Amino acid sequence: MRLPLIFGCAVLSGLLLSAQVSAQDSVPLFGDKTPDIVNPARSVSQLISRGKYADAMNLADKELAVNRQNVNLRVLRGVIFMETKKNDEAKRVFEQLIREYPEIADSYNNLGRAQDLLERALMNNASSVTTYSNLGDIYAAKAADMYAKAARLAPKNGRLKEKAQIAQDLTIRTAP
Repeated sequence: MRLPLIFGCAVLSGLLLSAQVSAQDSVPLFGDKTPDIVNPARSVSQLISRGKYADAMNLADKELAVNRQNVNLRVLRGVIFMETKKNDEAKRVFEQLIREYPEIADSYNNLGRAQDLLERALMNNASSVTTYSNLGDIYAAKAADMYAKAARLAPKNGRLKEKAQIAQDLTIRTAP
C-alpha cells in the first residue's frame, strides 16, 4: 500500500520539477525590457547615476508624453537639469511641482539644492541679475508654502491668510 503512495509522490515531484525547469527555460514575459516597462523612473535614475543625462532626459520625456502626471519622472527631470547646470530650468520644474503637489518633499529638497547652487553662484558673480531673480523666486515659493501652512494652523488669523495669498500670487506671477 505504501509503495503506490511513494511512487505517486515521486511522479508528482518529477512533474513539479519538470514544470519548474520549463518555466526557467521559457522566454521572460517582458523580455529584457522589464525595468523600462515596469519602472521607468528607476531606469532614468540609473542613467543619471551613469552620467548619461541626455539618454535619461529622452526616456523621461518619452514616458511623460504618455503619463504627464508621473511625479517621480518630473522630479528626475529637475535633477537632470541641476546635474547639467541648467538651474533656471530645474528651479521651474521644482516650483511647478510644489504648486501642484505641495505634500511631496522631494521638490522642496531639490529646490533647496538649487537654492544652494544659486547662492554659490552669487559668490562667484555678485552682479548676476538672473541669479538674484531666481533666488527671489525660490524664496517667494518657500514663503508662500510657509504662510499657507501657518494659515491652515490658524484659520481665524486673517493676516496670515492675506500673507499666504500675496505670496501665492507672487509665485504664480513668476511662473513661466
